[in-house]
Amino acid sequence: MASLGELGHPVAARFSFLAAAGDSLLGPSAVWFGIRDLSFNDDGRGLIAAAMIPYIPLNLNQGLSIAHAEHVRRTTVSERIGQAGLSPEQIKFLTEFANGLVWKSPDLEILKPDAGIDYNELVQILQDMMQKSNRRGRLILPNLTAHGNETVAVFSDYAGESSGDYHTYSFLTCGWNTCGAFLGKVSDIRAQSRLGDKEIAFKDFRMGQMQRALPDYLKAADLLLHGFLLTIVIDKKLLTLFGPNEKKTQTSLSETLRQAGLGTWKPDAAEKLLRVVHCVAFLVALLARSGQKVFWMSDNDTICANEDLHRQALDLLARAVGIYAQDSHFLVFSGAAPFKNRGLGHLDLLSLADITASSVEHYLTRKNANEGVDFGVKAGSHSVLQWLAHDGLSLSKMTIIVRPSVSGAIETANLEFKLAEEPNDVTAIPIVI
Repeated sequence: MASLGELGHPVAARFSFLAAAGDSLLGPSAVWFGIRDLSFNDDGRGLIAAAMIPYIPLNLNQGLSIAHAEHVRRTTVSERIGQAGLSPEQIKFLTEFANGLVWKSPDLEILKPDAGIDYNELVQILQDMMQKSNRRGRLILPNLTAHGNETVAVFSDYAGESSGDYHTYSFLTCGWNTCGAFLGKVSDIRAQSRLGDKEIAFKDFRMGQMQRALPDYLKAADLLLHGFLLTIVIDKKLLTLFGPNEKKTQTSLSETLRQAGLGTWKPDAAEKLLRVVHCVAFLVALLARSGQKVFWMSDNDTICANEDLHRQALDLLARAVGIYAQDSHFLVFSGAAPFKNRGLGHLDLLSLADITASSVEHYLTRKNANEGVDFGVKAGSHSVLQWLAHDGLSLSKMTIIVRPSVSGAIETANLEFKLAEEPNDVTAIPIVI
């Protein structure tokens, strides 16, 4: 296992010019950014998206509606340069900056039909949903080689294991060497909100310091963190995505791992391990380039409860990456879990996955329990759900739900959170994808 020092360091200077130029964007009247498509050709090429910048503080009690992407009506957003507090020069700067971060015409054929590999259902779903989203002009992926980034980092966290109707898995894939400005800003936010070295976590959302820090923390991620946040929601009625939907499939997975020298896992833990590892491997194959370094940090729960289990998970990940990125060579391949000597920088990135997975699971479970009736959610969850309703200038987001259909088959959809009332004061920054 490589040391963290081999990955290089997050360099604040690479994004600090944006932090300086847009410092007011993170203040009390800060902006949020969202991706909406303006127009697209029938062949899916030359797509135009827009970063939405309203200068209106969002009400934490503002309502949310939820819809499947395929049923959402397309809207055309007009540019209002100068009406939202931005000058033409600032619009030009942000447009050039945002377009420089986007992966143009992404190659989404990770699963090779002629490779002779029986790909599992989960990664087939991931590729299919991304390709559909791309054809509709909704998919914005980062170019993680931009600004000289050398290391692709994946931070993953999960929710729903002990309660609720869903398992949720959130994966933040970002440029490690370009996140210095974000981590510096979060350090300032910690000081201003008197959060100290307390981990930003869903379980502590009711803390006053956490509620003060959360809105600016999320805004900082949108503006300063270059990456892609993928959340996968899986209905608990689906016991497995690696064979027949039966408990004995999980038992078989556990035995397969044991025979492969990858440790002894309980059946449900084996299922979770495979779900997480194959998602991380798919994202590495999709977003990392040959010659880069790769780093994965997972929350230290069931699959990384101790250092032995973590080493076995890393071993499995290395094998899975070899399946999806056969032609790539990564200079360093390493991982970590927050066991001890926990650095705040790593935790502040991991926290984005934690609060996303937990807020989405909490909302959907509450929605199931209160179908057709107004309901509340845990304090702080509103902020996260509103944040998921739009993409950031640097950070894009995608949420997928997987569940059994009435016929017993598996059905999937892109899950889109939409504000019940969209702000009117908006500037659109065009992004060609």
